[in-house]
Parts: sequence; C-alpha cells; structure tokens
Amino acid sequence: MIYLQKGDVLVHVDSHFKVIWNGSATFNVYDTENNEVDCFSVNGVKNSSEALWHAKEFIDNLYKEMGGHNV
Repeated sequence: MIYLQKGDVLVHVDSHFKVIWNGSATFNVYDTENNEVDCFSVNGVKNSSEALWHAKEFIDNLYKEMGGHNV
C-alpha cells in the first residue's frame, strides 16, 4: 500500500507503473504491486502540469530502456 503524504500528487498511472510527485522536486515510481522501483528528482517544477510532463518523459525513457513500448 502506498501512503500519500500531504502535498503528494499522483501524476502518472498506466498498466505497469505509477508516479507520485511530492509537490517539490522528488518523484517516486511504483509498480502495480505498490513496490517502489525507482525515484528521480527534477528541480524547479512549478505545478502539476509540469510534473505530469516530467513523469511521462521518465516513464517513456524507462520503457525504452526495458526494450518495450509505451503503454
């Protein structure tokens, strides 16, 4: 189970991953069983629209590294 903290925003969900942004610089990546599989930081994210863009870019690159396709 993922426990969200005040200010956390779910910015990406697909059939394999979900990404939660902490409202500042940190993004946590979880698998479908809610295990944290990665995290990354992006400084200067000002709003959820920007966070959504960074999360999508990260997930797209993750799929490319895995040799798969975007879902």
